[in-house]
This record gives sequence, structure tokens and C-alpha cells, in this order.
Amino acid sequence: MPQVWINGTFEPEEAAGVSLRDTGLLHGTGVFTTMRANDGTVVRLAQHLARLRASCDALSIPLPFKDDELTAANVELLKRNEFPSARLRLTVTRGSATNDPVHGLRLSPNVFLTASVFEPYPASFYEKGLTVVVLDDQKLNPYDVQAGHKTLNYFSRFAGLRTASLAGAGEALWFDVHNYLQSGSISNVFIVKDGTIITPPTPAEMKDPFINSRTPYPKSSVLPGVTRAAVIEIAKQEGVTVDTNAIEINQLLEADEVFLTNSIMGVMPVCRVEKKAVGDEKPGRITCRLSEVLDA
Repeated sequence: MPQVWINGTFEPEEAAGVSLRDTGLLHGTGVFTTMRANDGTVVRLAQHLARLRASCDALSIPLPFKDDELTAANVELLKRNEFPSARLRLTVTRGSATNDPVHGLRLSPNVFLTASVFEPYPASFYEKGLTVVVLDDQKLNPYDVQAGHKTLNYFSRFAGLRTASLAGAGEALWFDVHNYLQSGSISNVFIVKDGTIITPPTPAEMKDPFINSRTPYPKSSVLPGVTRAAVIEIAKQEGVTVDTNAIEINQLLEADEVFLTNSIMGVMPVCRVEKKAVGDEKPGRITCRLSEVLDA
């Protein structure tokens, strides 16, 4: 029976649980991060924990465990489940809320870590490229307090993925209320044009005066993806120019290459936006090189 780590202890997964009054269950208030482990080591664990902690701070969600405790939990959980290669999810709910007459609102957060055997995307996806759809009837709201955070309020993202699946596609691309590209349902988005990589800015990047001055919208819904950051660093090391900038629909459709990133898929080539071929409908040179270096 698989083991999980919850609030500092290890338990059989079937025995673990949270209160029916947990606000993560009642209101979708919580955050999570999905990680990948190779040969018993969690890839970019420090970056995942830093992003999770930043989201907890921004959304007033208590995180009572230090990074070294969370790191140790990951290591031990992999050992207990005997998963050398695994998919892990660390979740923090805002917990049960009570009103203390002295201290006011008091929260009892739940923090838990689960692991399962890593199942990669089919090799054919990387060889032939993914088909994506553009969502027309749903838009991301950058003015929402949850924008740019990986929260438990995920139903709209799954609805987007269902739209993609019904159309025979693997991912759905989201635009914001100003009609600029932001992300996939579960991924960050990059395009390549004339040898330059372009990706929309995150909320933190929008604080840069230069980026802010040339972005035609005031706020961002882009998740600061851990793999996104790694790919940007690799691109710079490879001498490829990275432009953090707004992307319109026509730029997407006219791109030479398009690719997606997240911690499970790595670098995923996109070769079709609905019925429109991207480039020559094959994974592009820059996309393939970034994937090769990331997986090295």
C-alpha cells in the first residue's frame, strides 16, 4: 500500500485524510506543486519549494514546515514507496478556520505529500509534436488574487483540457481578458520567431520597468513555472535570445516553433494549433536542442 506524508507523519495512503471543514475542500483555498523524481532525487526541489512558499505568503496560507523538513519528507517518501522515478505532489490547504476571541482568525493548515510511479508522455508526442486548441469561451483574469499561483481552484483548467481532448488535442491555450496569450491549462507557452524565443511575462517579471513599459496589459496570469525558468536559463547559455513579451494570436499562428513546458512533460513541441501547422509541422531545431539539454 502506498505511503503518504501528512502533517509531519507517514501513513498508508488509504488511512490519510483531512477534516470535512478544511477550507481547501470547502472553498478550494490552497496551493500545490507537482514534481518529478529521477533516480531517487527530486528535480529542482528547491525551486519548487520556493515557489510554493511564495504563493503561501501571497495568499495568506500558513506553511508550518521548513524547507529542510519538506526536503527530508520527499527523500523518505521515495524510499518508503521504492519509487526511484516518481511523480510527486506537495499540497498545502488553508485548513480549518476558527475564530479566537483573543487572536482572531486561526487556521490549521494541512500539508501533505503524495507519490506515484512516473509515467512519461508517449514518445510519439515528442516525435510528431502536440496539437493544441485555443480557448475562445474562457479567459484568464489577471486581476484575480489567485492569478499566477498554482491553486487548488483548478476546475476551469480541467474544463479546458476536456475541450482539448474532445477536439483530439493534448493541451488548451489560454488568453487573458485582453486577448493576449498566457499559458496552457497545465503548462507554460513559448514561441520561436526568427531565432528568438518569446514567452509572456509572469507577475514578478512585470515588476521590471522595462518589461512593464512594453507590455500592453497591466497584470499577468502566467505561472512562474520551475521548468520554464530552467529552459530560459538553458536558452541563454545556448546563445538564444529570450524575449519576455506579450504574444497575440497572430504571432502564435505565424510562429516558426511553439513549445510547452512543465515538470512532467519537460519541453513538449507543438506542431499544430488546431488545424494550422506550426512551421513545417515538425519539432523545431531550438525546441529539440532545449529538450536535449534539459533532459541531459
